Amino acid sequence: MLGLGRLAAQAAQGFFHNGPVASRFDEHYTCFPVTFASKEDLEKGNKILLPPSALDHLARLNITWPMLFELHNAEKGRHTCGGVQEFSAEEGTCYMPYWMMQNLLLKEGDIVRVTNTTLPKGRYVKLQPVSKEFLDISNPKAVLEASLRLYATLTVGDNIVIHYNQKKYEIEIVECRPSNSISIIETDVEVDFAPPKDYVEPSPPPTPSPVPSLDPFAGSNGGGEAPPAKKEDVLFGGTGVRLDGKPVKPKKNSPAPTGVSPNRPIAIPDDDDETDEEPWLKAIPGGVRTYNEHFEELKREGKIPGMVGKTSTGDPKAILPQGNFDLFSGSGHHLSHF
Repeated sequence: MLGLGRLAAQAAQGFFHNGPVASRFDEHYTCFPVTFASKEDLEKGNKILLPPSALDHLARLNITWPMLFELHNAEKGRHTCGGVQEFSAEEGTCYMPYWMMQNLLLKEGDIVRVTNTTLPKGRYVKLQPVSKEFLDISNPKAVLEASLRLYATLTVGDNIVIHYNQKKYEIEIVECRPSNSISIIETDVEVDFAPPKDYVEPSPPPTPSPVPSLDPFAGSNGGGEAPPAKKEDVLFGGTGVRLDGKPVKPKKNSPAPTGVSPNRPIAIPDDDDETDEEPWLKAIPGGVRTYNEHFEELKREGKIPGMVGKTSTGDPKAILPQGNFDLFSGSGHHLSHF
């Protein structure tokens, strides 16, 4: 009865003496993250949970929808705005997304002041990604539009969190119009982006160094040294190795005989060479026969079949065979006899 009498006295005082009547929602709550209330999905927005008594108070004040609130941390001088999702929290408790607690510099169990507010509909907002990783998203505009549907308000200085592809991207609110805090419920907002905070402009390409002059006399005129002459490539300029391990003796080249290509080296026999070990050095210039020191003598005696022409003596008959030797006097056989 005492409590009812006191309430009646306060009401009479306010009615007859025109005392102040509460016309604004202004309460203090102990704040916790929404994960403590098993509402992890609310981390993707800026809506809070209030107790049922807050709904009764707001109903008596004739607060219309959407209900928007301003949250204060008086000790740190920080504030932000947000909406309400449900009135299902325990009495004296307020649940809010953890990123909002970080913006307000609040810890679990700290006191937060909650007041109702009215915000103008936003027309323009400028966002700045905290990390350049946000630029890796293939379609950031579509991702941002889908994420901002979960937000009721935007406040300059807040770092909102965008969830996409199992990653979190922080975005700072740089500018809002027409005021520093705006409502984005059922409104079209022009969005502009600032470069990420950790973005670095690419350095300009290096200036190409001057090309040195190809003039051979540039060294004497300009004071520099002339470039060294380019070494000419030599065809088959390598060295050979014998399979038996013996050193390879250098070849002695001589002018090519008539009818032989001048580019083809001709080997001249050496009396000191061993014919058995290097028979290729005994080739007759311009021919294919093996060298023999009695070649001229055998040719005069007609002991080399098929040789036609003059000998070193100039007598064409000297090359004819002597005695009973007949050229091409062999006999033939049919394959059927075998």
